[in-house]
Amino acid sequence: MKRLLKYVQKTVIQLTVVVFVLAGNMAKAQYPYEFSLAGNPYDTKTIVRSYDHERVVVYYEDVGVRYVALVNVISNAVHKVQLSTDYVMNDMCIMNDSVFLCGRRYYSGNNVVGSIIAMNLDSFYTSSVRVEEYSPSYWMNLNLKRIKNFEYVYGSYNLRHAKFLMVADIEYACDGSEPFPTNLFPGHFYTDLNDHSRCTANAVVEVSYPFTRFVSNSHTTQKVIRFMNPLIHSEIIHDVVVTDNYVAFVGIETETTDYITLHICNRGYNILNMNHPGTFNTYYKYPLGTSNGNPYYRVCALDGDNIAIVTQDELSTSSNDITIRTFDLTTHTMTNKQYLLCNTHPYFKDVAYIPDLRRLVLLYHGYFRSTGNFCDIFCTVDPYGSGSYILPAITDNVFHIKFNSLDAMKGGYFISTGGKFGLAADASMFAPGKMCYDEEDCTIVSRELINAVFGDFDYDQHLSHPAIDSMNVEPTYMVLPTACIEH
Repeated sequence: MKRLLKYVQKTVIQLTVVVFVLAGNMAKAQYPYEFSLAGNPYDTKTIVRSYDHERVVVYYEDVGVRYVALVNVISNAVHKVQLSTDYVMNDMCIMNDSVFLCGRRYYSGNNVVGSIIAMNLDSFYTSSVRVEEYSPSYWMNLNLKRIKNFEYVYGSYNLRHAKFLMVADIEYACDGSEPFPTNLFPGHFYTDLNDHSRCTANAVVEVSYPFTRFVSNSHTTQKVIRFMNPLIHSEIIHDVVVTDNYVAFVGIETETTDYITLHICNRGYNILNMNHPGTFNTYYKYPLGTSNGNPYYRVCALDGDNIAIVTQDELSTSSNDITIRTFDLTTHTMTNKQYLLCNTHPYFKDVAYIPDLRRLVLLYHGYFRSTGNFCDIFCTVDPYGSGSYILPAITDNVFHIKFNSLDAMKGGYFISTGGKFGLAADASMFAPGKMCYDEEDCTIVSRELINAVFGDFDYDQHLSHPAIDSMNVEPTYMVLPTACIEH
């Protein structure tokens, strides 16, 4: 796992069997299908991320048991590792030859510790996989919800280093009867002595890699948590994204009107520590003009330093649309706003960007007119588009069950998983009359842009005391079936 800091080119494939051919030793993959559906129709929580041109890593749950699977999409071989039932994972990323999952680990009672699980992927082919657990704080009741990683060069020797950035929630006793946050932040209170229920505070976390227990301001051992104080600051961070030159945290601030908040930090050795010239305390606010909505933002990187954020219910909890906004982080400007017009109130799930097509793929649950069914829908959107335009959408017509995770593949393809099954499709080749999926047009329309106002807040900081643990697990092997392929 610590064979660290070499670049790999990523390609996201699917959970189960997606067969493709490598042309000799060339890096470019050629896919002998336009659509493939595979696996067993078992709907459950799942996350899918790429590793290389032949393999994908998948986290999924099966009747309360959690697995991490490394799938060879040429041979259809699946090598999987069973995690302890104490773990529940929320997000995942891959760096070099290792996979990193973030979530939480349950102990006795209400004791929950935020955890990053790391595994070397080459070891999946051996008789023993070392599962390393890292807890940024060994005593806070953390739930790590989103994770991103990046590498950077620092120092006169141009050494390469790595960082993880996360979004988290912290649960605590509202009356202060637990350690957090009674003496942690003098002058900033999180408690009400008369409230004996449970409270939640939002936080962002920065961790240096390789993981270490040392507490220090050094960029190589850094562990920093910054808190959104729910009693005096109404901001909640939803997601984090890494671009060519920046790291950005996206969230919402609720006042007399709601604001999209965007923290833009230079990608480098320090992101969050207030004792260094970071930029997290200052941010940009984009007023929505109403507080009647209930948006939850998902963000993905586009080209260069552009990002797209996507949500539903931004202005109203009954709206029949999904909002797509594009931002240029260099100028901190909103450059595009669009609505995907849905037939009924949608349930937005995930978004991915396909660089080869310069298209987003949106995954949401909604009403599909051509079949008259409520189902999971995949619709393409141009994040740079203007005016009103039409692009195709599809839904599978084999399993008719739910998908959860989405990512881009090589070329114009994308991948989605919903448990022990998945689909892969060429987003540039959607067409009616197919055996494996149904197709219909969706309409996207442009809307007015919003200018930013400046915001700042003195966010509380804690240089946490981490913990490291590990165990060895024996991997198992299986092969999963193909359900439907369109050539």
